Amino acid sequence: MDGDNRKIRVHLWHDTVSRWFNRIVAGGTDTMGTVHIVGDELVALAAALRLAQVRHKVTIISSSPRWLESAERPLAPELGSTLQIPSAWRDLFAKSGRAMEAELVSIGLNLVTEPDTQISSSVADISLPTDRGAQIHTVRDRYGHRIAHKWRNVLDHADTIWQARRQYGVEHAVTSRPEPLPEPLHVDLPSPLAELSADETRLAITRIFGCWNLVGPDGPTDLQPLLTLLNKRLTRRGVIVDPSPNDSPNAIIDTTAPAPRHSRWHRPARPWSSPTITVSTSSEMPSNHGMAHQLDWKAEGLVETWSWWDGARTHRICHDYTRPIPNPELGTAWSAWRNRPPMVWRQEGSIPVLAASPASHGGPEPWARLLTGALAAYLTHERLTGEDIRPSNKVIGAAGRPRRSHSSTDRVSTRRLDR
Repeated sequence: MDGDNRKIRVHLWHDTVSRWFNRIVAGGTDTMGTVHIVGDELVALAAALRLAQVRHKVTIISSSPRWLESAERPLAPELGSTLQIPSAWRDLFAKSGRAMEAELVSIGLNLVTEPDTQISSSVADISLPTDRGAQIHTVRDRYGHRIAHKWRNVLDHADTIWQARRQYGVEHAVTSRPEPLPEPLHVDLPSPLAELSADETRLAITRIFGCWNLVGPDGPTDLQPLLTLLNKRLTRRGVIVDPSPNDSPNAIIDTTAPAPRHSRWHRPARPWSSPTITVSTSSEMPSNHGMAHQLDWKAEGLVETWSWWDGARTHRICHDYTRPIPNPELGTAWSAWRNRPPMVWRQEGSIPVLAASPASHGGPEPWARLLTGALAAYLTHERLTGEDIRPSNKVIGAAGRPRRSHSSTDRVSTRRLDR
């Protein structure tokens, strides 16, 4: 009997190895399901790569994906040149193939800490580091102990806002109207600290995760190389980009923002305001080396610029919030965050459709779009297979590098975007 059991185990092992080998030889043709993804930006890109990696047949429905440098509306200028929450990008690379650092090195780039951001207004200017202690020290030296104490309170409250956002749309899908986020903290601060404190999420993630630039032998660059690497990975994973596919999907992910809801009793929520974006180059060499990132508050609003020298020319990206553009593609204004559409399934005939877009509760920031795409991929895979593939074995450090927890008694730790 023991001999028969050994033969059965050997046969099962041989059958498993044979199926695994045949899958590799066939290029993973035993697909789990057919998924269509409607959209042309980061949510669609992130969801497509993750689903293709777990053997779904994926088609992105788009005529001009915005992650391409040659797109009708290229995405890179919209992203700026600062990489925030690199763990969101690292995780996408890791869950779809080779690690991000290895891919960057293959094209001669490295991820380096961005120099201190230059912050200015009509009243004053200050160079503010990202580290909490260094920030408080800088504020104390410039404005005194009383303002430094207020700034410490601002940083603490910003962390509270960030923790709330993590729970609602960043790490977990929001499927119904959520509880409100904590109220903003109103503190009397001198300019430009007062203006800087208004965006508490940005303040928190900058401090926790830092700011990063792509840098090569000739100097810094924008984020287009990351998008190009991910586009090449789409091809390697067999993802099709087609504006009019002929096959019938098992599920659809719609990454476009739904139309605003109209009611006789309520006015539509104010849409998100995007800046006017300009891209320019010049032959004039800048005074600084490396990435120059500046936040300049005018009376009408913020003007954010990035400028860098590539060895031949100076490049400049400008996000001008003094000339805002209503952008419903990115959802409602943050004051109407609770009214953003939940990430839920609906039926179109016999096909389930998941709404997941920059207009979702995760938010419109680049890192938020990547994480919304991840949530969409997990929900879609679970819908089609019953399998939950949400990661549960890594903790993400401040710089986004995965590290293992040794304190868990059951040998399993929770993946978090944490310090």
